[in-house]
Amino acid sequence: MAARETTSAPRLQGGSFDPFRVVWTLLCNVKFALLLVGFAGFACVLGVLLPQVPTPMRGNPAARSAWLELQRQQYGPFTTLLDRFDLFDVFYAPWFYGLWALIVVAVTVCTVSRFRPTARAVHHPQRVVPDRYFDTAHHRADFSHRGGAEAVERALRRRRYSVERTKTEADVTYLFAERYPWATYGTFLSHLALLMLLIGGLFTVFAGFARVMVIAETAGAAPVFDRPGPNQMFIEVMDAYRGLDDQGNIVDYHSMIEVRRGTEVISCKTTVNDPCRAFGYRIHQAAWFNDLAKIRIIAPDGRIAFDQPLDFNNETTTVPYMAFTDLAGNVQYDGPLPQLATDGGLTDGREDDFALSVLGTLPDRDRSGTERRDYLVGWRIVEGELRVVVSGPDLAPRDLKPAEEVVVATGRLRYAGAAIIPAIQIDDMPGAPDGATVQMVQSSRGTALIISGVDDDNVELAAGAEYVSKDGYIYRFERPVEASGLDVRRDPGDVFIWVAVAMALVGLGITFYVPRRRLWVKVAGDRTYFAGIAERTTRLGPELRLMGRELGSPDALRPEDLE
Repeated sequence: MAARETTSAPRLQGGSFDPFRVVWTLLCNVKFALLLVGFAGFACVLGVLLPQVPTPMRGNPAARSAWLELQRQQYGPFTTLLDRFDLFDVFYAPWFYGLWALIVVAVTVCTVSRFRPTARAVHHPQRVVPDRYFDTAHHRADFSHRGGAEAVERALRRRRYSVERTKTEADVTYLFAERYPWATYGTFLSHLALLMLLIGGLFTVFAGFARVMVIAETAGAAPVFDRPGPNQMFIEVMDAYRGLDDQGNIVDYHSMIEVRRGTEVISCKTTVNDPCRAFGYRIHQAAWFNDLAKIRIIAPDGRIAFDQPLDFNNETTTVPYMAFTDLAGNVQYDGPLPQLATDGGLTDGREDDFALSVLGTLPDRDRSGTERRDYLVGWRIVEGELRVVVSGPDLAPRDLKPAEEVVVATGRLRYAGAAIIPAIQIDDMPGAPDGATVQMVQSSRGTALIISGVDDDNVELAAGAEYVSKDGYIYRFERPVEASGLDVRRDPGDVFIWVAVAMALVGLGITFYVPRRRLWVKVAGDRTYFAGIAERTTRLGPELRLMGRELGSPDALRPEDLE
């Protein structure tokens, strides 16, 4: 019996699994990149549409919980779910940072993977193509002419092509020509610009610092950082300046400041566009304020109860702007009238309340012994309009409209219109157990501070004046104070961003405006064949046929080439 011949079956050898290659391929995938960018864009839209936790509450668990309870009124049971996925804090969520880090990695991998093919295409292009390519290329042309390959070479060089003879067979000559091959780097430069832009953004977010501070002229040095340490900086505003021209238009904002860190002090001037640079930080002028007043309050025992600028925090009240001219033509008052009292009206509601003030007048301010007359001015806002009523010893209640005036015994009263003055309620004012209201008025009589709630009557203090209350408190209004809003920032990513913008402009400019061309030429006797590579929207074929006409070809042009 013959022995049975056995053969072993071939082994199936699959390629070993390479996770690095799989991840690399995924990061280079265009669809995956579009998915990442789309998800990042969707996350940004959610961050805009959904309310976000205010910055001061982010580090305060109690305040954050109270804020979430307010959102529960709108989102109900979904509030907890939205908070769990950090959708109320999208732009600071760990997954949001991770998403952009993944985008940076993907762009980096894509950019790196493109470099070798790009460099190979620039420095080692394919110089020979099969003859069939001259019949199938998107950009191609053929025509007859005299002069052979030498004439073609001269014509190409006139058009700034570099020309190389690659092969000669019998009466057939092959040429390779290209123009601006380095323009291929334009797309690589654009990808690299995107990477630099993302890296700059990450540096700005994680290593940058930004804070806006409001510092008054006499407030002393203010710390920049919340936590003390050896790198703590202090900024003091020496002069907050606002320049006006002859017409009262603002022409300049700047501040003279001192920046101190340790024992080193830098004095400089900062403006909106020309910041002060100190210790690696830029300090811009961001705002200017003149609604502060330097007040000094001394308690009955001699202790200083308050000695700093009072910031009105942009709190204001609407009052009438009045002007009074006496019989001699002197302007005795020109400015807003502060509110001195309130008439509660006939009902308990506030709809019929009237704000009241008094304007004292003299028939002639330059003559002594003239009789003073006080006129009562009342106002309230009705349907968005300030309604003003004036009355006095010789004047029955009279409604005044803006720019309207009335003649009284001592001269002429004119209501110019509504004005806004700084006014703030202070609940813990020293010497005022029930709180006090402070107003600051700038008029033709100078700047005055009106304090209500200290004693039974209103206290009016001109700059430099003081008042002693019944309880022994001394109130002194030293002067109005100006303040600067300063934008302190350190942005290590701005260099990357500016470089990225420059690279993107250069890269896009090269890509769209540098005419990159690559040609393969076959010269067979008196007939020449061209095949080229260029952007699909480029009219390379007509360009080649026009060159054929210059070579004297009778059959190079087509009818559409002359359109």
